[in-house]
Amino acid sequence: VNMVKHLFNGNKDTCGNLTSGGTESILMACKTYRDWARDNKNITKPEIVVGESVHGSFLKAGDYFNIKIVTVPVEGSSGKTCIKSMANKINKNTVCIVGSAPSFAHGVIDNIKEMSDLALKHNIGLHVDCCLGGFILPFIKQTGLCDYEFDFQLPGVTSISVDSHKYGNSMKGSSIILYKNKKLRKYQY
Repeated sequence: VNMVKHLFNGNKDTCGNLTSGGTESILMACKTYRDWARDNKNITKPEIVVGESVHGSFLKAGDYFNIKIVTVPVEGSSGKTCIKSMANKINKNTVCIVGSAPSFAHGVIDNIKEMSDLALKHNIGLHVDCCLGGFILPFIKQTGLCDYEFDFQLPGVTSISVDSHKYGNSMKGSSIILYKNKKLRKYQY
């Protein structure tokens, strides 16, 4: 967890847990935002806004935890989640928005910087799903081959899921869920 925290530019407050895979990491993030919003914003009908290219486990989390998953389109030319549509779907029940870096099906990296700005503006969580490329993208960025912003350096990013069993060369059934701080992570428990 500590190694992955540093890989994603976490600070001394960043923390996380090992899970059994990307689906569990995403489920835990969704449950965390549901419970955080209930206690801190009195939201009893939680909604999470996602792009239509998001991993299917977000839909599963909605079913499991009674969270309305609001889906917005991707842009036809880039395949990235449409930020304008996402902004239009945020309401008083929104507890979190989700970006992929990269998306599971097509390897598209959403505009996490603009999502970070939205999350800060609305005082909601931003989960970044790095399950597929979590052990590739940070190294590509270090080489200077890309300038994507997707990690805790963005102030609106509040959680990140990273699968060590994909390109982290770990055995199958291993993922990390990272949180910005312990105050947020306590809602996972």
